[in-house]
Amino acid sequence: MTESDNQERLLADHMRARAGAPGAAQTILKLALRLPMMAWRTRVESLDRIPAAGPAVIASNHGSYLDHFFLAYRMPRPVNFMAAAELFRSPLAGRILSSLGAFPVKRGSHDHDAIQTAETIIARGGVVVMYPQGGIRPSLAGPPKVGVGLLALKTGAPVVPAAIIDATTLHRAGFLRLRRMAVRFGDSIRHSAEPAADFAAAEAASFRVWDAIVELNFSDRG
Repeated sequence: MTESDNQERLLADHMRARAGAPGAAQTILKLALRLPMMAWRTRVESLDRIPAAGPAVIASNHGSYLDHFFLAYRMPRPVNFMAAAELFRSPLAGRILSSLGAFPVKRGSHDHDAIQTAETIIARGGVVVMYPQGGIRPSLAGPPKVGVGLLALKTGAPVVPAAIIDATTLHRAGFLRLRRMAVRFGDSIRHSAEPAADFAAAEAASFRVWDAIVELNFSDRG
């Protein structure tokens, strides 16, 4: 498959996400996840901090491939996720992931299509999940990317920080240990809309969000 074909396929995945909120497939998956989430005795805290209506960005740490499920299965609203473009390699995978609310983002670059899709979802009053560190990370030590700050400034949407506590213990075969998990949501962080914000402003906004995520991860530890 040529690069042009790949770009065209990814654009089709973006267009599906822009067209409307996730539907029945995501709702069914959320219900189906309730039972397996019990295996990790998952505790969800402060779910009411997610706005009941209107646009929002959920920003979380990202330590495992299961993070999408831990974040979304109790969310009362449809939610769209940024997911690695590599997961959308085949048209079938793209359609399945799109039906579940995911849209592709190219890691390691400023992906204009992904930002535009996120902006479109925000503009219709939807919810977008982002991981400020980018891909899966083994710790909270790495700095955030500018994407979450850029989106917050371009749209003015509130950003709800979230912590998936001990997510890194689930990476690879770690999920078999069935350690108790917790998902904690924090108070919304609001930025004034600045559509022409520069890199420095976006970076500062991203660090503000990331500091809140790190604090949530450690707020009940000694």
